[in-house]
Amino acid sequence: MALSDPDTDSGVHPPVPDTTRRAFWWLERFAPAIGARWATELWCTVPDVDLSTKMPPGLPESTPLEASWDGHRLAGQSWGAGPLVYLVHGWGGCRAHMAVFVKPLVAAGYRVIAFDLPSHNDSEPGALKPGRSTIVECAEAVRAVIAEHGPAHAVIGHSLGAKATALAVARGAAAEKLVFLAPMGEFNWYLDVFAERHNFGRRIRDRLHRRLDRRLGVPLLDTDIAKLAAHAGDRPLLVIHDPDDPDALYSESEEIVQVWPDARLETTKGLGRLAHYRILRHRPAITAGVDFIAAP
Repeated sequence: MALSDPDTDSGVHPPVPDTTRRAFWWLERFAPAIGARWATELWCTVPDVDLSTKMPPGLPESTPLEASWDGHRLAGQSWGAGPLVYLVHGWGGCRAHMAVFVKPLVAAGYRVIAFDLPSHNDSEPGALKPGRSTIVECAEAVRAVIAEHGPAHAVIGHSLGAKATALAVARGAAAEKLVFLAPMGEFNWYLDVFAERHNFGRRIRDRLHRRLDRRLGVPLLDTDIAKLAAHAGDRPLLVIHDPDDPDALYSESEEIVQVWPDARLETTKGLGRLAHYRILRHRPAITAGVDFIAAP
């Protein structure tokens, strides 16, 4: 979902093959309904992100855990003891990508749970084919893990994991504080980027949008964090983002903070084209998140 434009594709996402872009060019003109069906499957396909799935070195001993959601198994790990902090990775990620938060949170007296979203890494798929999922499935997975293992003192979510967490909370997941790292912004922008990357226009894009609404069972744009702010209550939110991020717009994090009742924005600087992922290893971002969680 969160992918860069075709002229500057680089980094952790593979480029869209030229054959695919040519096929969509023809489908846009002669068979947009067929193109929209194909685009829907591609949209819901979990990308192969070129990041390590290994846990960072020096973590304390962990305990494996599971949760069940609509009969589907979610795999995770737990460290430490104390109030619960959950770590939710992004689209195409895995629990290891969030694990740099484990040591400082355990040292601060928290129990940390990290898990894989549906069709990611060790977790089973949901209602769709293996390797596919949706924002609603990911949100329901977050809600299921919290329901099974206990209310969250805090949830830290990255990218789509932030959006899934916001939707889970809006649907009743128990969480006192939220930390969003480079959160996914409005899906309208991602639809435009997706269309540009795959070389199709409004005829396929509009049909794709309608098909996604039907597949989710809710309007796609109603899952945007800014829309969900009305359900935030007095729950504090810290957003951490870098203006260099090409995969999630910094300006949309500014909008989220403006509409969320109790929120502030922490800005990182100079993380470059891979800012969306470098923020997960950026020491000031990690420190800011842990300090926010530990504050009274």
